[in-house]
This record gives sequence, C-alpha cells and structure tokens, in this order.
Amino acid sequence: MNGAFLDGWREQEFGRTVRGVPLTVFLPEGEPRALLVAAIHGEEPETLLLARRVLERVSAAESRFAVVPCLNPDGVLAGTRQNAAGVDLNRNFPSATWRAGESFTFPPGCLDRRLANRTNRSSTGESPGSEPETQAIVALVRDLRPRVVVDLHSPLALVLCRDGLGRGLAGALAERAGFEVRETLGLETPGTLDAWCADEGVASVVYEVEHAALPALCGRHLPPLEALVKGELGLP
Repeated sequence: MNGAFLDGWREQEFGRTVRGVPLTVFLPEGEPRALLVAAIHGEEPETLLLARRVLERVSAAESRFAVVPCLNPDGVLAGTRQNAAGVDLNRNFPSATWRAGESFTFPPGCLDRRLANRTNRSSTGESPGSEPETQAIVALVRDLRPRVVVDLHSPLALVLCRDGLGRGLAGALAERAGFEVRETLGLETPGTLDAWCADEGVASVVYEVEHAALPALCGRHLPPLEALVKGELGLP
C-alpha cells in the first residue's frame, strides 16, 4: 500500500499471501498498545478503505494502534471471501473451536440473513493455521502483544465481544457507532480470529459495519475509528 498522505506511519512487511503478495502493518511512533485488522474477507473491501482513511486522518504520533489494512489482498483482488487457496481465513485460526471441513456463510450482499440462506461454502483449511496469511497475523499478534485486537468486518451492523476482556471498549465503540453489543452471532463460526485471541488471553472486538455506500460508511464510522486508534475509547 502506497505510503503517500500518511503522517509518520512506518510500513513493515510481516508475511506473504498464497500468491506472494506482501502483507503490511502500519506502526505508530510509539510502542503499539493495540491492533486493528481489516479485510480478512476479500468480499468486504469497504473495511480496507475505512482502515486506509483512518491511516490518512490520524498521525502515527496520535495513534495507540498498529493497523493491518488488508489481511487478504488475494481475496480482495479476486472479489472472493476466501484467500487464493479457497480458505476462509476467519475460519482457519488455530483456536479450540477450529474444525476440519466446510464453513457455511451467506451469499455476498445477502440482506435476508436467515439460516436457510446460509449456503455459501468455504474450506476451513487443511489444518488449523494452515494458511500463510493466518500464520503471519498469528506471529504478528504474538510479537506485538497487543492489549486488544479489533477486527473490522461487514455487513452485520453490530459490535461483537465474546468475552469480558474487551467489553468496555466494545461498549464505547458501539455507542459511538449507534450499534448494539452482542456476545454471539448465533451461528457456528469455527476458527475465528476473536476465538483464537480468547485462547491466547488477548481481548478482542469485532466491529461489523453495515451495507451502505462509501460516503455514508465514512461519515458514520470514521469518527469512531479515529477515536478508537487514538485510544480515546480506552483500552482493556
């Protein structure tokens, strides 16, 4: 990602995708206290654009977060949820919940999210943590040792916090965004980033923006995201 228009951020490669595309993290001036991850699903490119806009609007000196604006560039380029190996990266983490086989999701753009419509299928990987993108972010989290990982998704319009570690931050973020905080999606989601974080003792929050045009998404979500990375919403 081109560093133009970014104030003080240090770009660092932390891994490569299946197709050899560099994975980059943007580091603030001081030691990062938290981590923001976007575009783990390639069919959610709006999360990449939101993360990029945050990098442009907040200087490295102001940020308490490191930022990974795109964990699945192969999927973004292909317009697929999965990585280039056909694996849903957010079902591939080496958590206690991981299982072999297929994971069922909703078709892209599906607004009627009833279980009967949950028909898209993705591999969870040959083994937990089998994918290079998963391995890279696991290593990065263990290296940075963030107090919280915030995982940016779409389109469910909610904040998800499965355990009490990040509950205060989740509540503050949800209040700014006008969302509710939920503890579960009511669906089987094996091998997710937040489940793995829980196993590692790291607080995690999933921030799901809604389906909307980019100007509307930026208008609603950039202010909460700016406050988040500046540490104004607190840290666990």
